[in-house]
Formats: sequence, structure tokens, C-alpha cells
Amino acid sequence: MSLLFSMLDEQQIKKRRPVWVVLSELWLDTELATEDLERIARVMADSGLTIQELRQVYLVEVAPVVSPNLLTVAGEWAGFDEEWLCSQIVCNLRERPRRTRFWSWFPLTRGPMLYATERHWTSLVEFVHRLRDDDRAA
Repeated sequence: MSLLFSMLDEQQIKKRRPVWVVLSELWLDTELATEDLERIARVMADSGLTIQELRQVYLVEVAPVVSPNLLTVAGEWAGFDEEWLCSQIVCNLRERPRRTRFWSWFPLTRGPMLYATERHWTSLVEFVHRLRDDDRAA
């Protein structure tokens, strides 16, 4: 696992980037509607990443960067700057992989990172499964 984090190549980054951007919306200071979750799920489904890989993206790649937004008094609500977001994720994965994994998996740090998003994650997984099933049936 740590090899992946330290060895993300440009192709992997390009594949993950749209997923990083849409998943970051879970930590905006706004309420997400069902349509928002369906749109996010479509990007996830189209990424070609497995549910387990998507969970890693959500938990280890995106959450450590954007979760502090919901802990501030006036958090970002319009959307994170895509260049900033992606550069911060790559920096965390390449330069601080141990700390990033620790924050993501240790219960006392994972809880605050995911407290407001885990219910959405569950819905997203259901949507992704449904979308992929529909795509296979078509």
C-alpha cells in the first residue's frame, strides 16, 4: 500500500483527479442533495476504480486534505480550488505517506475527518453499484 502512495505516476494521478475533485464536495460547508450524490457517484463509477480503491481515495487521499474545512467557523462552501486540492493530495501521498495513513486509519483522528461524510459515503457506494449494474445491463 505505501508503495502506491509514494509511487503515484502521472497516469494514476490523471485517473484519480476527477474523483478527488468530486469527493472533496463531501467536505464543503453545504448540504448535498440526492442529485449531487448521484453526480458524484457517476464520476466514481466511471473512474474504473474498485469500491475498495475508491474507499482508499476517500479515506487516505481526500479526507486528510479537506476535512479541516468542516472544523472551521467559516468553511469553504463554493468548492475547493482544483489545483490546490490536487497538489495537496499529491504532496501528502508523496512526502508524508506514513502520517497520512496514520491519520486515516487511527480512530481518534479518522472520526473527526469523517464525522460529517460517512453517511454520504454509504449512499455513494450504493449509487456506484447501481450505476455499474445499469451500465452492464445496457
